[in-house]
Amino acid sequence: MSSPRLRFAPSPTGSLHIGGVRTALYNWLWARKNRGQFLLRIEDTDLERSEERFTVDILGALKWLGLGWDEEPLYQSRRLDLYRAKAEALVAQGHAYWCTCTEADVEKMREAQMAAGKKPMYDRSCRDKNLPAPEAGDRAVVRLRIPQTGGVIEFQDLIRGPIAVAYEEIDDFVLIRSNGAPTYNLSVVIDDAESRVTHIVRGDDHINNTPKQIQLYRYLGLEAPKFAHLPMILGADKKKLSKRNAVTAVSAYRAEGYLPETVLNFLARLGWSHGDQEVFTLDEMVQFFDFDHVQRSGAVWNPEKLLWLNGEHIRRADPKRLAGIVAEDYADLFKAAGARLDRVMTPTGARLCGLVQPKVKLMKEMADQLVPLCMPAPVEVDASGLKWNKDPAVKAAVKNAVQHVTDAWEKRVSEATQTARAGTDTAWGTTPSLGDLGLTHADIEAFVKQSAEQFGVKAGDFISPMRLCVSGRAASASFFELVEVLPWDVVGPRLRKVQTL
Repeated sequence: MSSPRLRFAPSPTGSLHIGGVRTALYNWLWARKNRGQFLLRIEDTDLERSEERFTVDILGALKWLGLGWDEEPLYQSRRLDLYRAKAEALVAQGHAYWCTCTEADVEKMREAQMAAGKKPMYDRSCRDKNLPAPEAGDRAVVRLRIPQTGGVIEFQDLIRGPIAVAYEEIDDFVLIRSNGAPTYNLSVVIDDAESRVTHIVRGDDHINNTPKQIQLYRYLGLEAPKFAHLPMILGADKKKLSKRNAVTAVSAYRAEGYLPETVLNFLARLGWSHGDQEVFTLDEMVQFFDFDHVQRSGAVWNPEKLLWLNGEHIRRADPKRLAGIVAEDYADLFKAAGARLDRVMTPTGARLCGLVQPKVKLMKEMADQLVPLCMPAPVEVDASGLKWNKDPAVKAAVKNAVQHVTDAWEKRVSEATQTARAGTDTAWGTTPSLGDLGLTHADIEAFVKQSAEQFGVKAGDFISPMRLCVSGRAASASFFELVEVLPWDVVGPRLRKVQTL
């Protein structure tokens, strides 16, 4: 058995749709599972609506997702002469014919048939006229000559099982439009045949196209590939997923802070399952994917589950990789705030990502946490929510306690730098962190709690203003972990800022 060849064929008339990604994923998984090839075809025959920027978006989104293709992409717009030649050959063989009926003519035919309670179809009035190819300036279409009686087209859908359609149910559909452009059914059959595609995995909105395409394969003397039709992705309103009921552009999910493995994991589970497992790596999806466990009914989009899943994948990710994602995708946030992006791509930056990652569900939230930490100077904070505002005596005691721990740590850092002990990350400054001096999270926490007791303040009242000034955020990673990791160049001035609140 030869290795399978599968393809994804998006149209560049808009940004890559999230539903299209699931189609690409299922094709990619089957190809990788069976050591086959995954092909990419850009279906850009709609010259008026296809745009280069959308092609760029599609290619970039697939690369971001990690769904790489194995051969150079095929562009249909570069093959228009081929499609026309194939259609004319079918006419010459008697399998197709020229039709001069206008769109208005066909619409009247269909209206009359509907009024008579019949299925609306072209009435084949040009079928036996043997019309010649149109002269320059004339308008005509090429239609496929479907057998009218005595047979069915059968195929075994890998998801839905056997499907049979009688010839009487199939229209003499158009192959070449009056403007010379090929229709979908012609171009995909020609391209799939020439690309030696063995499996066509696509949405179930194409089921009605499949019998037409199988008949084309027969006329071309070719064996049809295997077909699998995926259930639709539905919005919460149980209608087909669209811009009306969900964000559909892949680029929007990247901008918001979803990891590519989250998007793939979530889409894989929208229509397929492997026991009760919810969280998958890409390697696991390749290992377990099969068509036997693809459901037939539509799957409902669940944004809450997507967000939960992203948090799970963030927690499992390498902090160094997360730092790279922040630097690549959220540079504008750092620039707007005057924060130093170069600090993110350091060992200290990676450690900060490790501290933040259990607290967030979106990479955008991680970037938001890192921006104030990477500011070159203390940031302005809103202290109105601190409990000490209710009691001036408590506020004064807390400030005295903060001064005490600041002075103690300042002295320790000063003694270390006098003996030429510098920080480990020059992007952050020249002074070491408390962790560089051998203080652990536990040491720092013990000293802070001891100082709180010494000054007669509650630990929570004591820690909150220090955490606010060091992190720049009301909610952040642990204060003890932050001051262990951050160089004193950053921590010291921020702790002293507590006195100005």
